[in-house]
Amino acid sequence: MQHKYAPKADSNHAEVRRWYEEAMCMTFDVHTVPGFVDLIVRIPTKDGPILQMVEVKTEDGPMEPHQETLRRVWGGFCVQVIRTQRDVMFHVEQVQARHPPRFRGL
Repeated sequence: MQHKYAPKADSNHAEVRRWYEEAMCMTFDVHTVPGFVDLIVRIPTKDGPILQMVEVKTEDGPMEPHQETLRRVWGGFCVQVIRTQRDVMFHVEQVQARHPPRFRGL
């Protein structure tokens, strides 16, 4: 099956992954899956990990029509558009505010 677009990583893709990992999140790179998001991110919370779909974009990078459709169908909170390190930190904090992380004592 031939796709009309070739999946490719945005120039800040590796940086965004690193920022999530520095925030103690796990990332799974799925940017090569046609018509899907760039990353699946596992954010730790007190209720267990929360999985989020992440579309990585450069600061001025536009969303493609298929990306807009996916975001609309799944909802804005399930599919986050991340452009900057500030976006990553806000996203993690937003998810964890709904489910504050538990810290185990020694």
